[in-house]
Amino acid sequence: MTAQKVTLKPYGVASAVVDYKYSGATTGLGTLYFDDYGQRSNLYMDVVEMGNRKRGYTLTLGADQYMYSANPKEEGIKMQNPIMKDLVGKQHANVETITKMVYGQMGFQKTGAIIFLDKECEVWTGDKGFAWIWKGIVLKMKYQMRGQETLQEATAVTLNAAIDEALLKVPENVEFTEMPTFSF
Repeated sequence: MTAQKVTLKPYGVASAVVDYKYSGATTGLGTLYFDDYGQRSNLYMDVVEMGNRKRGYTLTLGADQYMYSANPKEEGIKMQNPIMKDLVGKQHANVETITKMVYGQMGFQKTGAIIFLDKECEVWTGDKGFAWIWKGIVLKMKYQMRGQETLQEATAVTLNAAIDEALLKVPENVEFTEMPTFSF
């Protein structure tokens, strides 16, 4: 019997650009770019957190994550996301499995559904907040971290978007330091 290779699909749509606004303890804007059903994604954030402005990217290529600043320091960190690493190659790694694993690890439970931005979202709630998820994509989430509350809210979702290929590749001009795997 031949092993069947299964492609990991974190999101239920092939490609999109999702614009976000942040309010509460963290304020500002963000944009998520992805293709290949989320196998390749990049989240750009320009936010103020605890009085400090932060501009940077989180590039995800399979289980590898690269975080780097938008400033000319040309330094970043590389790490592996343990949830994605565990799911790579598993036959049942689909949007539902990934959503349940990610939000379950955060202590959330699926509690219902809601329409937001004309999309039917799953509602996940927990002691530290809630998340409204559409096809694996966060459209609205409120969470508490270090006693501070932040609201992340999608303002626009553009499906089948053409993504600049440079956003989905490891930048050559950034030196990355390998970090240990993180966990929830």
